[in-house]
Amino acid sequence: MAESFWLFAYGSLIWRPNLPFQRRLRGFLDGYERRFWQLSPDHRGDADNPGRVVTLCPVEGGRCWGVAYEVSETDASTVLEQLDQREAAGYVRVPVTFHAKDRALSGALPAVVYLAGPDNENYRPDTPLSEIARTVRTSVGPSGHN
Repeated sequence: MAESFWLFAYGSLIWRPNLPFQRRLRGFLDGYERRFWQLSPDHRGDADNPGRVVTLCPVEGGRCWGVAYEVSETDASTVLEQLDQREAAGYVRVPVTFHAKDRALSGALPAVVYLAGPDNENYRPDTPLSEIARTVRTSVGPSGHN
């Protein structure tokens, strides 16, 4: 059986987690910023016209705010399997340190985050911002409008 864990959410997992959790804390990761550098051929677009979704990029001095979900030991294996499928188009699970906004509650916690980096075919960091904006405005996929 897997151990309980904290999952950091910085995009769609914030408002559509679709997973059982025990607690939800607001906070941040240091050293990362969000970027629309990941193509989405499976959720916000399709194979012919991929949309764009955010990923986290390492940035010195960066900070990304979001939420962390505490997933119980009982649900851990199932949740990780579901997330591995949901985040399949280039995302990988990475260990991080989550900093809870209310440090009296927890302070720094070990967590996992799904991010997409340069090792996957859907990573497009060199696209002009105007093209990224056009794609976000016009793309539609199985999960709806971009």
